[in-house]
Amino acid sequence: MIILRMKTKRLEEITKLLGIHGSMGVAQLSESLQVTEKTIRLDLATLEKMGIVERVHGGAIIKSSTNEIYPLPAKRHRNSKEKQAIAAAALSYINDGDIIILDSGSTTLELAKILDKKVIVITNDPFISYLLINNDKVTLLCTGGELRRSAGFAYTGVDVIRMISNYHVNKSFLATTAFDMEHGMTVFSSMEGEIKQAFLSASDQTYFLVDYSKFHQTALYSFAKTAEVDHIITDSRIPAKEVELLKASSIHTDVV
Repeated sequence: MIILRMKTKRLEEITKLLGIHGSMGVAQLSESLQVTEKTIRLDLATLEKMGIVERVHGGAIIKSSTNEIYPLPAKRHRNSKEKQAIAAAALSYINDGDIIILDSGSTTLELAKILDKKVIVITNDPFISYLLINNDKVTLLCTGGELRRSAGFAYTGVDVIRMISNYHVNKSFLATTAFDMEHGMTVFSSMEGEIKQAFLSASDQTYFLVDYSKFHQTALYSFAKTAEVDHIITDSRIPAKEVELLKASSIHTDVV
């Protein structure tokens, strides 16, 4: 188990470095992660099988699709119109008196901006917390934990999971890095995935806010298989045949 966690952490670090730089050599990665070049080659082979990187002579490059979905802070503003439309649709599922989770993410941030219900909000996103400070209708609970800055901002760590395990909520509104029918909802960090799993476990109903640019993509860590997804809200770029496929899989799908 310890060896598996070490490898998972290493794969996350390699993906993060390649997401930032685009490409790196085996020797560079070996030096950065303080492991042997043989270990790096084996890790790159794993990531290539997952469709995240492409190996080239002497190193690897991040695949263009992965580079698009890797959650760097500068990418929070992409597809803003679609995210605003998704947030507006999500708001219609929130009622006065609800206890809700707002996951860390750019689309959930858009939802927080328009939140006008008397609700209790639990969030692990510092930007959402700051935004809701002056919203008198909202009783705000922040998870705390270690602040992650490297790939978007969120509170992470076992403290978040420990807090959430003590709560039961009506609805959670979750973000994801990527989604496809084979792997379900995926993210690049195992800890981030474990936190999202805790959110799922604490919730009666879960709504995934997923703009279409994240469809047909795969990240490193699966936190919800397709069979575990009940409700997706996405934008109008999704083809009608894909909506039918989702519905055939018993996934309630809102297109906005």
